[in-house]
Amino acid sequence: MSIPTDYAISLLRNLEQSRIENLITQTDARRILQEVRENHENYPNFDSALTEKATYIAYTLISCGCSLIENEDTETAEGLVVLEKAGKILSDAFKFNPDEIETKNYNLLIAGMSLYAAKQYSRAFIVLHNIDVDFTIGQIIISFIKKDFESMLQIASNVLFSQAPEQLDLRDFDDWVISHEIARCFYIVMDFIYTGNQGNFSLIKDILEKILVLSSESALTLYWLIIRLLRIIFSTFQAASLWSILPPLLPAKYITEKYIRLLSEFRSPVTEIWPSQTAALPLAIGDNSGAVINLRTSGGKTRIAEIAILKTLSTHILSKVLYLTPFRSLAFEIEQSLNRTFGPLGITVSQLYGGSTANVTDFELINESQIVIATPEKAKALIRCGSGLETEVKLIVVDEGHLLGAEERHIKNEMFLTHIKEFASRNQVRMLLLSAVLPNAEDLAQWITSDSNLVAKSEWKPALERLGLLLWDGNRVRLEWKSEGEPFNPNFIQKDPLGFGRRRNPFPNNKNEAVAATAVRLAQNGTVMIYSARANSINGLAKDVLLALGEHPEDYLWDESLWNVFESVCNEELGNDDIVLTAARKGVICHNNRLPTLVRIAIERLMRSKPPKLIIASSTLGQGVNVGISTVIVSTPYYSDEAISNRDFWNICGRAGRAFSDVEGKILYAIDTSTNRKRSQWHVNKDRELAQNYFDNRQMEKVRSGLLAALMTICRIAKRTGTDFTMLVETIANDFIEGNIDDHSSERLNSIFDYIDDGLLGMHEDFSTDDVDINWIDDVFRNSLALIQAKSENEELYLALLKARTTALLRRIPSKTDRKKLVSSSVPLSVSKSMLEDVDFFRNLALKYIQSSEGEHDDIQMIENIVRELEIWSNQKAHILMNFVPKQTVLENIRRPWISGDALASIMTIEQVAGEISKDYYGFTLPWIIHAISQLFDHEIEENVVQLYTSLAMFVELGLPNNEAVNIYMAGVRSRSAALELSAFNAFKNKSISDIRQALLEFSMEEHDVSDNSRAWIELFKESSKSQMRKRVSFPNFTWARDDLPDKLYLRIVNGEYILTSGDGYFFEKVESSDELPFSNIANFTGLHFVYENDAWQLRSYNPRVSVNKSDIDFS
Repeated sequence: MSIPTDYAISLLRNLEQSRIENLITQTDARRILQEVRENHENYPNFDSALTEKATYIAYTLISCGCSLIENEDTETAEGLVVLEKAGKILSDAFKFNPDEIETKNYNLLIAGMSLYAAKQYSRAFIVLHNIDVDFTIGQIIISFIKKDFESMLQIASNVLFSQAPEQLDLRDFDDWVISHEIARCFYIVMDFIYTGNQGNFSLIKDILEKILVLSSESALTLYWLIIRLLRIIFSTFQAASLWSILPPLLPAKYITEKYIRLLSEFRSPVTEIWPSQTAALPLAIGDNSGAVINLRTSGGKTRIAEIAILKTLSTHILSKVLYLTPFRSLAFEIEQSLNRTFGPLGITVSQLYGGSTANVTDFELINESQIVIATPEKAKALIRCGSGLETEVKLIVVDEGHLLGAEERHIKNEMFLTHIKEFASRNQVRMLLLSAVLPNAEDLAQWITSDSNLVAKSEWKPALERLGLLLWDGNRVRLEWKSEGEPFNPNFIQKDPLGFGRRRNPFPNNKNEAVAATAVRLAQNGTVMIYSARANSINGLAKDVLLALGEHPEDYLWDESLWNVFESVCNEELGNDDIVLTAARKGVICHNNRLPTLVRIAIERLMRSKPPKLIIASSTLGQGVNVGISTVIVSTPYYSDEAISNRDFWNICGRAGRAFSDVEGKILYAIDTSTNRKRSQWHVNKDRELAQNYFDNRQMEKVRSGLLAALMTICRIAKRTGTDFTMLVETIANDFIEGNIDDHSSERLNSIFDYIDDGLLGMHEDFSTDDVDINWIDDVFRNSLALIQAKSENEELYLALLKARTTALLRRIPSKTDRKKLVSSSVPLSVSKSMLEDVDFFRNLALKYIQSSEGEHDDIQMIENIVRELEIWSNQKAHILMNFVPKQTVLENIRRPWISGDALASIMTIEQVAGEISKDYYGFTLPWIIHAISQLFDHEIEENVVQLYTSLAMFVELGLPNNEAVNIYMAGVRSRSAALELSAFNAFKNKSISDIRQALLEFSMEEHDVSDNSRAWIELFKESSKSQMRKRVSFPNFTWARDDLPDKLYLRIVNGEYILTSGDGYFFEKVESSDELPFSNIANFTGLHFVYENDAWQLRSYNPRVSVNKSDIDFS
């Protein structure tokens, strides 16, 4: 049976000889050329018998790998590594081989089995994609590895419940028996997927041992090999199964089992934990203060967070989880992902929309949700304005935790994370920080958890990676792949006449066109993303791609409902001839941070439904949408004169090669190798050096504290002005009233402190023992990232600076009541202090509005009047918050149409900058300021003033004029015009968000006259909600007068007949479907079964998406 271990190891050493390794390298290199359909004349001189030799090597490895595992005197992991290598060689030899080889699919079956046995579930899935074999056991195995459990059960049932043909010779009868019993094994595996019954594998092991002997004695070689691999596969499956790993780690049996069953019912079922996740789980859900989860992109971080959330909510009843994401696009992504999992478990997930505002709608969503998703700015606003969220939270998840540094936003978020980290440590709240690109994870673990050892790190990812250069020499594209053997495609794209239109220049004619043409060709094998750090180049690249697609490319088959909504949003926000819409119609997605928010949301929803042909994107896509990408082409890493960091490069390019989409992710770096007067060989060499620097991910920059950078800058300024340390601290504590620091330097120092002032005041309010105590600074900041990364000799200096600044702030704002107001505002202290000085102005403005609203009035005119006053004040006294200050004359032209809910596309015909103003000024900065104003007033005494300003903030941010429209928008109708139109119907008046969602489900479009735009949104909303709803089935109880029945029965259909069977298939009986016992009504629902209780057989469901109505009817 097995090769002796010593002999297997000797064989493996022989296979490491250079000539053997060279054949393996040739097989890999040839596969790359075959995959992209390279012309044979461009192939190098491969070995003439390469396929045969590679096959022999692979099967020798399989024999050795199986033997090492079977002999049990070596580590199983060694044998799995050998099987993985064998699986790759076989798949390289056959997957894209155009030659008609009779055994191709058989070899790919063995390749897929070897990869699955080695825990490479995704790669096994892809190897077996579009593969079929002509024997049923192979079909069952393929269905299992591809997680098509419905087909697996159907084929297994057909084999298991069929009679042995008559007049078989002994060998053919043995063949039938083996097929029959292998089918039974998969039948038993399906019962395990439903129940988690570990005893099933003892039965499977016993069956496989017997038929292994039978296959050997009958010389059924293919079966013999398949059974050997199946024994390892089932062992791997059992060990990595959710049923084996999760129940011992999670306390609540009912919710854990429901979660496991739910994942197995996904459209792409999840039944195993990946190696990377196995490495991370113990720390992620352990009895510790938290952990840093540092897994590669696509390595399964979100699933780890999901399991940690499940444990938290099932351990701490009535608690909440706060999930922090740095970008709104990622928040939408996470909301959808978590909703898909937790919704059917009865756990509510809400993503809080908006920038730095907090309002009644947010409070409503917080109250009804157990998982709250927000950006740091949003969470800070909510916590500071008294939502009480922080008191209920037992787990905080920080996604993309590497986004720290010396930028203003990063410094402010670091201060906020320092604040909540201290709160968490004092209140037994766990924190998880997730990141794919974190070379110094230990620093962040020390900060977040106070223990540098609490780092879960794994380099494993579901797909391999291949790096290469896309070289454009002015006439052709050459692809150079960076791997052993250095394979290349010498003429991948050739300059030629375009062949249509009036264009005279050949195509491609420059690097961008060469990138576009390469992307189109590579897109035949999976989604390609063209990355450009310059957002303003996206549309130009899209036009190049459309040219490369040809004269009349076919429209892409998007989901109809999602496409209708997307088209409607584009028409509303961009206009009907915009390149974003034109390209998307052909399956080409344009994504960058300049797009209107609603367009980006619609684009991301579209991509989540189906991977596009091509994506052309800036860095924003790397921070959000979880879409499968086969190849990333880096068109340019330069966003100005500066190139993106290595960390950002890998955060984007690490997306190449998604689970169950690609065996291998490809990353191509485009270089123009042509030279002219403007571009010399020096430029070409520089580009090559930069590419090599990116490819060496060991050069990834460490995450650095932005607060530390700010403190170091303060010290440098003092040194430059000749101010010694003692004088510096004293000058800062005296708020620069005294000292020898000049006005210019004082202004610069104050501008730096402005990044951290409100954070210091916020922490003082929460952590000081009395109004003047500042000793809390030692406790909090000695454990901060800044001081963890600072040189030890500077610790006391930095602490003294923070104490001095806090002292100055307390002197500047002596009233505790005023400090609370300023902290609640969540704007920099310099701005909030100006607001406080003008509080009477804001009060009078609000009272005038409230008084005017009591009689007959024009609502929109009143809103416009007060917003105008707020604009003028903000542009004069809060301009430091703005990237640009809009001209008042421009605002006069667009304010009313924006607030009225007019289409952005029409507003942009009035003012070209309307898009930028709606996104940055109205969409973020002005609502932030208005929300800050609302926090200056007593929430009980001046409730009407507070409510007015919080409502105004939402009206301005969303561009809607009333609360009904706002709530409809927040309920899921992400269209200003549709939300406004629907707000006129009584069905949506005076309702909470949850009530509006129900009203949308019940809204009859036959009874109401609505626009096509609103109709598209309502249809999408209903479809999305319907997909989340549990299906309900009924079946009468029945009795069965037999004594040999098992304790559980499954219903199966075999050749159109209904069969009740046990979980192992040893018992089965044909039954008729009738009006009394309508088996046909429930035959297509997975997870249904009958159990014998209270003297009757009763229908039950393992499927969390299907519930059974209790039956009072009995049939005997």
